[in-house]
Amino acid sequence: MNLRQLEVFYAIMQTGTVSGAARSLHVSQPNVTRILAHTEQQLGFGLFERVKGRLVPTVEAKTLLPEAEKVYQQLGQFRSLTNKVKQGHQHLRIGAPPILATKLLTPMIAQMSHEQELSFELLTANRDELCSGLLKHELDIAIAFGDEAPPAILSETLLTKSLQVLVPFNTVEHLPADLTLDDLINYPLPIIGLDSRDPLGLLLHQSLIARDEHYHHPISVRGYSAAAELVKHQAGFAIVDPWTAEQYQNEDAVCVLPLQPEIPFSVSTLYAEHTPQSIVAKQFITALKGSC
Repeated sequence: MNLRQLEVFYAIMQTGTVSGAARSLHVSQPNVTRILAHTEQQLGFGLFERVKGRLVPTVEAKTLLPEAEKVYQQLGQFRSLTNKVKQGHQHLRIGAPPILATKLLTPMIAQMSHEQELSFELLTANRDELCSGLLKHELDIAIAFGDEAPPAILSETLLTKSLQVLVPFNTVEHLPADLTLDDLINYPLPIIGLDSRDPLGLLLHQSLIARDEHYHHPISVRGYSAAAELVKHQAGFAIVDPWTAEQYQNEDAVCVLPLQPEIPFSVSTLYAEHTPQSIVAKQFITALKGSC
């Protein structure tokens, strides 16, 4: 049974009539009748019996239906994919951690969607999930913290920033003007830990261990916003990216301070090594670099 025969078989199973199948397939009734007859001749058994104007599936047809449904579903997915490929120059799938998606990418997506006839998908995920999405061709590009990349992923530095410190407002007068990591380590209030599987969390961990190999975080979190919220409740200091810091700089209970010496970090664009970049992906990255 070839693809066209499968389509006719499935359409008749769904509609129960030749006329209904013809309408769903946008072909003539004689065409459907001819294909059905040829299919049954090739198979050597009947697929339908005519009962009171309707085509009733035979036992053999019912046996074939589950596998036919699987093939038909895959056909639908393939057609959807071909449509995406067809309009690929106008569609871009981008992934990023939540804070970068919100603060860095949404302004550029809004601008480009207004200026050009483009469509976007924006996925938020951690770095490991983003790399997996690139390798599975679920994403075209990703923006992430750090500059290291796993095999088959290419990384290009987009910008470099420095970590900033969120401190409870009532501690500001007790901290030196040139705040250092050692000052924070020696202060009675703890530094809130970030997940070391996260690039910024790993950077913070390495910076702390370089000064005090026995430093312990009484509280550790996965998200930067969670660390900032803990600062609001005077649970400790948080060392975070400048975009998270910007979100909290106007909070009455939080103060944002620079750190001396600075702890720099990078934000990178990630690509699947063996997937050529589309024109729109290159345009987006160029525009993003220009805005940073």
